[in-house]
Amino acid sequence: MTVVNTVSGPVEVSSLGRTLMHEHLVFGYPGHDGDRTMWRIDDDVLVANASAAVETAKAQGFSTLFEVTPNDCGRSPLLLRQVAEETGFNVICATGYYYEGEGAPAYFGFRSLFADIVAEVAELMVAELTEGIAGTGIKAGVIKIGTSEGRITDYELAMIKAAARAQQATGAPIITHTQSGTMGPDQARVLVQAGADPSKVIIGHMCGNAKDLDYQLATLKYGVGIGFDRIGLNNMFNDITDEVRMDTIMALVERGYRDRIFLSQDSVNNWLGRSAAGFYDLPATEHWRISRVGEHILPGLLQRGLTEADLDQLLVGNIARLWG
Repeated sequence: MTVVNTVSGPVEVSSLGRTLMHEHLVFGYPGHDGDRTMWRIDDDVLVANASAAVETAKAQGFSTLFEVTPNDCGRSPLLLRQVAEETGFNVICATGYYYEGEGAPAYFGFRSLFADIVAEVAELMVAELTEGIAGTGIKAGVIKIGTSEGRITDYELAMIKAAARAQQATGAPIITHTQSGTMGPDQARVLVQAGADPSKVIIGHMCGNAKDLDYQLATLKYGVGIGFDRIGLNNMFNDITDEVRMDTIMALVERGYRDRIFLSQDSVNNWLGRSAAGFYDLPATEHWRISRVGEHILPGLLQRGLTEADLDQLLVGNIARLWG
């Protein structure tokens, strides 16, 4: 039996069903706590919003999501467990840290003056994957790391090495953030060089470079999976749209890479801090919802020639392969 840690306890991988592999039920950029005079947390509202998002995904046939908010961006295991229990959904939370530019690097940056932060972060990740997070008893199921646009900083390299070490100890999958869809091949190379199992790695936000098929292939050559996981964000950082994403998925499937493509939206269903409602008024975010894969991408891929069996491979089989 192969099991994965969900926030509600271990679940057989074979029972996960259709899965969204990169979503955020709760997310806050580091610094939101310092603005607390101007906003308040209402856990009931957070749970209600997150549960409503989950119910939308359930109605489309999904039964699992990876909630990959990193440790420094408002991760809330107890709240996630409440959502999972209220909805009957499988929620898998992450251990790990965001990329340097939008994360909180100061703490481990300070510790690096006198300690081995690769060892310290790896120790933390292993503990959260095998024992639980901060006394809650809730275990993480995946590892999250990220890199900057156009480069991998020394801090990010330390997190990559720690993630590879933690994966070696636990077998947990690694999911990454690539800022603006850059550094995919570099992430894959460095992770493999650090000892990560490429079959248990998803390089994230690769659809940010969906027009560049050579970029996709240069990443895939390391044996990793790739995330087309910002579906719904159209023309946000560049001229990439969901139509371009689907065309590239088809091109990759035709080249034999169906088993290494992962779909999701990277949706944020609660922003910690002052209201971000105006963000969703931007034209680029019109379709950026947890429902976009189910309502637009899956029908679009069927119209382009994929079968229901192909969709099940993308959403079920590829997830199961992360645990071997």
